[in-house]
Amino acid sequence: MWGRQSSKFKQFEIHINRGVENPKIDSTMSTQLSSVSMAVDMPYTISLNGGDNVGKTTQLDLLPSHYTIRKVGELQENPKSRLSDMHCQGIPQSWWWKSSNIDFVALMVGALACRYRDIPADSVATVFDGGIAMFEAVMIAVIATKSSDHNLDKARGEFEAIVQNKQLQLPPKEKLAILLKHGRNLEDSVEISVSREDNADDRYRLYQYLLQWELQRQEQRGVYQHVLRISATSSISDIQNELRKVLLQHTGHGLFLPMLHRLDALYVISGPSAFTNSRVVEAFCSHYGTTQAFRARIAYFNNLISERLGRSIDSLPVKEQVQRLFHELERFSNDHDWLNLITIESAHCHQITKWLKKWLGRKVQIICIDSFEARNRSEADLVLDSNGTLAETMDHLLQFAKTIKKQNRRISDGYVM
Repeated sequence: MWGRQSSKFKQFEIHINRGVENPKIDSTMSTQLSSVSMAVDMPYTISLNGGDNVGKTTQLDLLPSHYTIRKVGELQENPKSRLSDMHCQGIPQSWWWKSSNIDFVALMVGALACRYRDIPADSVATVFDGGIAMFEAVMIAVIATKSSDHNLDKARGEFEAIVQNKQLQLPPKEKLAILLKHGRNLEDSVEISVSREDNADDRYRLYQYLLQWELQRQEQRGVYQHVLRISATSSISDIQNELRKVLLQHTGHGLFLPMLHRLDALYVISGPSAFTNSRVVEAFCSHYGTTQAFRARIAYFNNLISERLGRSIDSLPVKEQVQRLFHELERFSNDHDWLNLITIESAHCHQITKWLKKWLGRKVQIICIDSFEARNRSEADLVLDSNGTLAETMDHLLQFAKTIKKQNRRISDGYVM
């Protein structure tokens, strides 16, 4: 069954230039891999798996930032692996298609072994961007893509023969393997993955189809302990909180509670008049008191981040700045567990509010005060025009905050330690 392809994909005929000299892995690689000891004192291991562009890396990045939780990114990020060397040397990924299957499998298994050996013993949980089973599916799909008939059964047999004949030792599979799936069916899922890939060609489409077919086969065989299904309406925060719920149930680690779960909301205040913004925010926070509300400019949190970095946060790309801001906010909220809301002023960078809203959804509320810029008003959750009295403005804001509190309190429902 798994060797036959649907008629939709019979059109693909991938021609590999067999005459191109292939980059070779170290000739001693097989011997080195077979002698690697996998006897490591392991923390609880978790992997996020799925087809390309399903959101594995984003979800990994948004998991809590804490020394007891080790987050391990893509294979080429490990500087000790040959795969990382090739990446740094600028050898293109087209090597996947030009290499021999033996070289490709040995390289991938070697990278997996390096990643496994670097797991720190002091972490409670280690979360991988892609697990052993998923990378087995990757290797099988690459072999099938390069073959003339694109048969997954034959590719699987060839992969197993290479591992056995070259005495390659794959690390143990993770204790908790989670599969992320989007789309209504296999074809729909492939289309979503391809649409999110820059410069995707017919070969990539075929590879993605074979990869996700193999992942589906693994799912049906019970390889994955949990499947997160991502619908067209699922937000990044919905998926993250569902993922944390699964991790909390399996690990009992208290940091895997919903994002900013202690807060009713994080209010980001924008507007052209710093005086008016300050006046409204001061009255808003005074209503709740210092035991419930914390008011700060964005520079306060940026300074905390810069101290941790040992350099200015402004030296980082904007997306990474926002990622670190999110983790600093989550850390601050956990350390000040009596707070119900935080307000941030002077967040003038449009990209910062965009990423926070994209990741945190309705947990972040953007309040726009006296702004006539169309983009600011259209992206705000609440627009306040202070033409009336301060009391009228506050009444409007407090009614809005009451509604948000009710909505966001539902997010934590069902979380049991």
